[in-house]
Amino acid sequence: MSVSSSATDVANNEDLLSQILVRLPPKSLLCFKSVSKQWLSLISSPQFIVTHILCRGSASPSGLLLNNDYLHTPEFHYVPLTHSNPSQTSPPYLSYLGAPRIKILQSCNGLLLCSSAYQKNDPNYELKYFDDFTQTEDDVLLPDIWHVIPTISSSCIQTRIHYSGFRFYVCNPTTKQFNTLSFPFFQYHILALNLAFDPLHSPYYKILCILKKNLDTFIIHLYNSETKTWNPSSVSFNAPWEISFREPVFCRRAIHWYSDRQTSLYYDVDKECLNPMPMPPSSTYGTVNYFGESGGHLHLIMSYVLELDVFELQKDYSAWSVRYHINFEAIRVSLYGMCGFSSNEFIASVLRITRGEKEEESEAVVFMFGVEGIMVVSYNLSDGTHRRHTGLVPSRGDVHDFKLLHSYRDAFPFIETLSPI
Repeated sequence: MSVSSSATDVANNEDLLSQILVRLPPKSLLCFKSVSKQWLSLISSPQFIVTHILCRGSASPSGLLLNNDYLHTPEFHYVPLTHSNPSQTSPPYLSYLGAPRIKILQSCNGLLLCSSAYQKNDPNYELKYFDDFTQTEDDVLLPDIWHVIPTISSSCIQTRIHYSGFRFYVCNPTTKQFNTLSFPFFQYHILALNLAFDPLHSPYYKILCILKKNLDTFIIHLYNSETKTWNPSSVSFNAPWEISFREPVFCRRAIHWYSDRQTSLYYDVDKECLNPMPMPPSSTYGTVNYFGESGGHLHLIMSYVLELDVFELQKDYSAWSVRYHINFEAIRVSLYGMCGFSSNEFIASVLRITRGEKEEESEAVVFMFGVEGIMVVSYNLSDGTHRRHTGLVPSRGDVHDFKLLHSYRDAFPFIETLSPI
């Protein structure tokens, strides 16, 4: 049998072709859609997408998107987490949203929750926005706010930018599909939006909208992408204002928030209820400097000294325990003379804790800013060794258009997925 006849047999056998294609990465499949109408139909079918997602399982991030704090560009710096050449890495851009000043609010298993900020002097502003207290179906108008952007300078000058309106999106940066969120009229202003998405459980996502009624009273409204509607009922609850509703972490089918108090909260997406979550003693460990998830494990760092303890939450939510230790000073000493790290004048922050399949493969991605440059380091959480990262992939724009001081609050995992919006 000739090679051409074998290829024809495979092409004519859709089941066999599907078994081959389902093992390929999402980006390759998107390219293969142009091979033929048959391949386009197969790869685009809901059944194939579900099979592909289940076959891949819990996919690991291929990189981190670093926020630019509403600067006038849809592009972001990108930190590749693989060992491939960064020059061959193609970071995702969000220009297809067609909106100004895009900021990522949350990343959840391949989907991004984003917002765009409008100023009154933007083109066509009057066609979309009215005054500071009215709301159309798609546009959420908040009271005029000042958004503070830190700039790089010896005097730590901060730039204040005035915004009047925001629009919110859920998008898949791999497929470039997106949905502009529509809101019913809420009596109170929106405090935060949280995204919950678990493709291994359901192809649909949920949006948690948290409204602030007064200092310690909050209201939750829930959006379901399956029905494309907001739940008519709402949940009202009391909570201390210190809870960080704007920094959610989705883990084990629940949305978690940290707090400066001894107890915080998490929201069970399936049961649609709130539950208490303990916090490490803040008097001992200071403020939160990292809060994130990897491989079903919830991690938290509560310190800002050169030696950090990484906590992990027990799966029964009984307590936090110290899991890892990070020594920034050891990293600085080894980087002496490189990229401006020849003195003590540097800032280091953990962008992400990544749990490996084996314990010795678990790493912390550390962002370091020195007097003369920046560097990303992978720190092995098992033996304390570290290596200089493959690099930071810059945006296509001018580097001065981007924020260069980053923390975990700016770093969002990028996971390739075919999940529909």
